[in-house]
Amino acid sequence: VAATFEMESLGAGLSHSPQMNLSQLSLMSGSQSSIDERLTNVQQQQEIEGLRVEVKDLNEKLETLKIKRAEDKGKLKDFEKTKIQLQQLQEYKSKIQETHADLQRQLQASKKELSELQQEFEQYKEEMADVTETVEMATLDKEMAEEKAESLQAELDSMKEKVEELTIDLELLRNEISAKGSDGVAATFEMKQMEQQNERMKDALVKLRDMLNSEKQDRARSDKQVEKLEGELGLLKKDKERMQVLLSQHEKELIDLKEQVDAALGAEEMVEQLTERNLKLEDEMREIIEEKNDLEALNDMNEELQENAKTTEFELREELDMKSIKLLEFQRKLDGTQETFSEYDKTLNKFRELVANLQEQLRSKQQESETKVETPTVELMDFKTKFAETKAYAKTIDMELRKLEVQQANAHIKMIISFMPEAFMGRGGDHDALSVSLMIPRIINKAELLASQVKDKFDITDKIERDHVLKSQKAEQCSFGNHLILLLNVLQGVMKQYESALNSCSTDLFLKIGTLVPEMTAHEKSVDYFIDLLRKDQLDETVSLDLLEKSVNFFQQLYTVHLSHERVDCTHMMTNGVRVVLTACDAISTEIARLKILLLPGQEQSNFSILLKDLETCNNDTRTCTRKIKRRLPQEGSAAATPLKFGKEIQDLLTDACKQISAVARCLKIVSAGAMQQAAVMTESAKASDREGLLPKKMEELSQQATNEVYSKENTGASESLRFSFGTVVGTMNKLANAMENGEYDFDGTHDKKKHAPVKLRAEALKLQASDIEVIKSKVDLKEEEVKELKKQLKMKQEELSEQQIRVSLVEKKLENKNREVEDDLAKLQRKLDDGALQLKKKEKEFEETYDALQSDIDTLEQEKTELKERLRVLSKNTLLQNMSRQSSGQGALIGGSTSPVSGPVIQESQPLVQQVVALRDALHNNKQELIRLKAERMKKQMSSLLPLHVPKKPTGLASTTGTVPIGDVPDDITCKADLNKLVKRTKDLLMEANKMSACPRVADISARSQEHNP
Repeated sequence: VAATFEMESLGAGLSHSPQMNLSQLSLMSGSQSSIDERLTNVQQQQEIEGLRVEVKDLNEKLETLKIKRAEDKGKLKDFEKTKIQLQQLQEYKSKIQETHADLQRQLQASKKELSELQQEFEQYKEEMADVTETVEMATLDKEMAEEKAESLQAELDSMKEKVEELTIDLELLRNEISAKGSDGVAATFEMKQMEQQNERMKDALVKLRDMLNSEKQDRARSDKQVEKLEGELGLLKKDKERMQVLLSQHEKELIDLKEQVDAALGAEEMVEQLTERNLKLEDEMREIIEEKNDLEALNDMNEELQENAKTTEFELREELDMKSIKLLEFQRKLDGTQETFSEYDKTLNKFRELVANLQEQLRSKQQESETKVETPTVELMDFKTKFAETKAYAKTIDMELRKLEVQQANAHIKMIISFMPEAFMGRGGDHDALSVSLMIPRIINKAELLASQVKDKFDITDKIERDHVLKSQKAEQCSFGNHLILLLNVLQGVMKQYESALNSCSTDLFLKIGTLVPEMTAHEKSVDYFIDLLRKDQLDETVSLDLLEKSVNFFQQLYTVHLSHERVDCTHMMTNGVRVVLTACDAISTEIARLKILLLPGQEQSNFSILLKDLETCNNDTRTCTRKIKRRLPQEGSAAATPLKFGKEIQDLLTDACKQISAVARCLKIVSAGAMQQAAVMTESAKASDREGLLPKKMEELSQQATNEVYSKENTGASESLRFSFGTVVGTMNKLANAMENGEYDFDGTHDKKKHAPVKLRAEALKLQASDIEVIKSKVDLKEEEVKELKKQLKMKQEELSEQQIRVSLVEKKLENKNREVEDDLAKLQRKLDDGALQLKKKEKEFEETYDALQSDIDTLEQEKTELKERLRVLSKNTLLQNMSRQSSGQGALIGGSTSPVSGPVIQESQPLVQQVVALRDALHNNKQELIRLKAERMKKQMSSLLPLHVPKKPTGLASTTGTVPIGDVPDDITCKADLNKLVKRTKDLLMEANKMSACPRVADISARSQEHNP
């Protein structure tokens, strides 16, 4: 960018330079001009050469960037491959989860069946317990009867004995009477009878006492047994609850164990995948290091580019300062406009108060005028009242009869529903689907009724005058009525499409739409809201239409989501589209008339007035084309016999045209509403001069705001958006009109196969279900017999379940042992790794210590060396002085005697240090060799623990698919064979050197460094 900017500035300078040279020629002499031209040429050549160098640098940078981008493409391919692998893994995971969920469902179903069988078995046990109790009671009764029979037999024997005794007594009495007489015998007889009675009473008392004691003992015994049984029952209940809790816990543990088993199976695959990923990541790390080096080079280039960008930054800052100054000016203007807006608000409030007062006065005047109206004659009033009373009486009777019929029908429906199963009335059942099928024609009829009543209420006209806009609410009422009718027609068209789709869709989709009943009823209430307002005479232009718009958008969105692929009734779609377009044209014509009146007079050449004219012509063209289509549409009686047919493309064009023209109508409505608000703030002087109106700029601002609100992101400007929308509408309607006139959509004589309505299909299905009940009863009987057999098999299943629980416990123990072993192995490996790391750190620390010691020894030796040199220099000076003073022989001896003690200790002191250095060097070499050996062993263990890699066999030779051949097999006629052989030899030598250097690392001999390189 900087280079291009400099080239442009150079071109500008070159373009301006000839003009400067001409001005200089006119003022200066010829010699001076030639010198200046030469100087300018030299400067220009230098600048051109500099620019050429910069261009070369930039080209080189561009080539490097291209190379990097080519490498990035390969990386992107790798990323896509990994992404595909990730998607495959996710799919595999989802499949596993689905299978796991299915298994869980099957397990739950089997558990439910088991619990049901257990319940039935318990019921059977209870029944058998009741039977055993009855048998025991019968045996007890039998024993009691036997005891009673024995007791009666004993009493019979005793009575026989008594009879014998009494016969003997009677004979004795007879003998005594014959001997003594009747009086004495009677006295003795009575005494004997009294004694016998006393004895009997005593015996009876003893028996009663014994019976009471036995009953008390039996009662106490039975109470004890009852208490004992109650205690046993409580213990059994506690045991049952405890067993249920244990059963639920075991079930949960079984589910967890299954998940752990699945996770363990998946973990092995994950380990394999992770090893492959680790290898890939190592390769990627190498590539990242290379990229880092490349990025460092790019960073250097970036710094150069930043220097060039600084110059542009200064220029941009200057421009920014200029823009900030302009922004401050705009802020001041905005503050001024806000002040004017506040003044306008105040005036608006005043006008509203004035309008309210005037309305109150008008109402009072109307009431006075109504009281002044002449009353009709009494006879006529009586006749009218009687006629009205009879009419009202007949209506009340009809209403009561209809009310009774409705009540009877509702009661009948409730009775019928009571016979239906619960699934029929459930959420998303047949009842909801039937309510949807009834709701759609109900909404259509309500919308049609509301549209006709609104048209009569607001007295919608095509001619809008100035007084209707500025002095009354007539124009605003017409606008409101047109837009309400437009929304209702759109809603009718959507509901017609629902009706045709639900008459031919599948039963599953029909039931699916039935689940949306609550949402659809909530949006039906919006239509009911407007009907209530109309009934209460509260529907006026102040009511908001947002609620109805939301309902229309909801039904349209719902149709596109669920029913867009179903069959469409083309005749109904065309008629509804024509109706919507005609109502939209009426709404647009009223809004254009209002905007023309609100526009300031004398502004016919402004952009906004031209826009209104264009829209008006488009509106007229659209209306004429739509009326042509309407004439060619089949009548209501013949629509079923000769329906229209057109494809999906025409359907999309028609729906798009309806949306576009609705958007234009809504946009113009918003503009006219804003213009009315602005017109209400106009001053009294403007009204008096009859020059009231809005400027075109204000209108353009309002239109821009409206298009931003309606078109949102698609807005390209008010006039462009509106013209484009209306242009598409005119084009589509013209196309449809021509096609209708040519008969392209007419009936070709082939009727589509009529599908049965989903309501009828569901009714037939329910009838079949009802007829299948008898079959189901027989099946239930068979099932009961099967249940009896299953009860027998239940014991077997319980035994198998206990065995499986034992197996599960064994598997759990095995899993725990395996997990412990794995954790122990991991702990051992971690310890070994930590020990190896500690040893490595120790070795590195020892190496650093030895290195520091050697360095310190070398430094001391260097110091001693310098000291010895100084001593030698001093001694040499002394010897020279002594030679000058003494004789040569004595001097030589003295010199020999003086130098020998100096050189001797130096050698004695440096020799052990040299040996120590050599020993330390050997130790360092051995430590490094040992460290390399340990690393190699660790890597060897890691590689041996990994799985073997699958290396595909690569074919070689000239006939191979890859095209690779051994270097020795290259033909002789190829020119580059010698270069290839040299290159192979050189690579082999380099590999040998690299292997030697990695196997035998060298220790730098730092003892031979000179004094200049010492740290």
